[in-house]
Amino acid sequence: MNEALRLLRKVVRRWGYDLKRSEQFVLRPVKGLDQIDSGQALKRVREVFDNTDERKETDLDRVIVYLRTCLRPNRNRDTRRRLTGVSNEENALRCLRSTITAINRFVDRMGQDQISIVVLDDHSDPNMKEHLQSVVASARCKSDFRTTHIQGQGPSLHEQFSESRGRNALVYFCEDDYLHEADALIEMWEFYRQVYGATSEHCVIYPQEHETLYTSYYPSYILAGAKRRWRTMNDATHTFFTHGHVVDRYWKYFENTKYMGVRDKRHLASERVTTNRLYDHIPGFSPIPPVAVHLQYEELLPPFYDWRPLWDANPLDRPLPPTE
Repeated sequence: MNEALRLLRKVVRRWGYDLKRSEQFVLRPVKGLDQIDSGQALKRVREVFDNTDERKETDLDRVIVYLRTCLRPNRNRDTRRRLTGVSNEENALRCLRSTITAINRFVDRMGQDQISIVVLDDHSDPNMKEHLQSVVASARCKSDFRTTHIQGQGPSLHEQFSESRGRNALVYFCEDDYLHEADALIEMWEFYRQVYGATSEHCVIYPQEHETLYTSYYPSYILAGAKRRWRTMNDATHTFFTHGHVVDRYWKYFENTKYMGVRDKRHLASERVTTNRLYDHIPGFSPIPPVAVHLQYEELLPPFYDWRPLWDANPLDRPLPPTE
């Protein structure tokens, strides 16, 4: 921002206004949003899918969950106490349990052949790895539990994105410290299909609102979904729901995630210069209230969300709910 604009910014702030760079806003026209609640519009799209090969080209029925886990003492240099007040191990295992519950709820709705799990474990301690595998084994769908090729956050991120690149399926990239609502995957899947049906465009869904939405105050579209509102956004973490074709088409925004955690190159791997660039091309959405929350510290949570009932519903000493 040049000096003239800085001066103008100071002037307008007296009246409660501000100046921002145009790319900081998400109010870009998105074709067809005015029809998103139109049953007829979605019906026409479904008819097209049923009568052409387009469904084969863009599969919106199948979901692959890429779940990154890591339970070892040197996992994180941040030694702050977690919001939940429990150990990192219990925090991750209870969050993982909630994720598997959401996957099983999706199985109840769509069947076990429509969803699968790829767990990329970043060299957890052997006993902790057994605990993780035990929780994942409760999933009622195909699962693949692997140890990442290279230890570290960056290599883990890069491996999951590389694995998903070009997959003709919806993909959900998730970490082991996200606490999920039981219908989280169903709702993200339904809303994604709704957006694609109305706009013929892919999108990105971040399962919770980022705290910057309440500090930067940039304008957004807010859409009515079946159970909650969905707000356009352009700032998220590397946990999100999209399509494998998006990863392949915009691979240049994923490549440098391999530098995450590398001291001399971590500036190349931040969300701001990698996956947040997706929102220059396709819309991003966050649900209100969230369908999952990053359960680390208070400042990472969206406001007005009480995570405790969901936390209490996912104890480690109780079997997962049976099939509905």
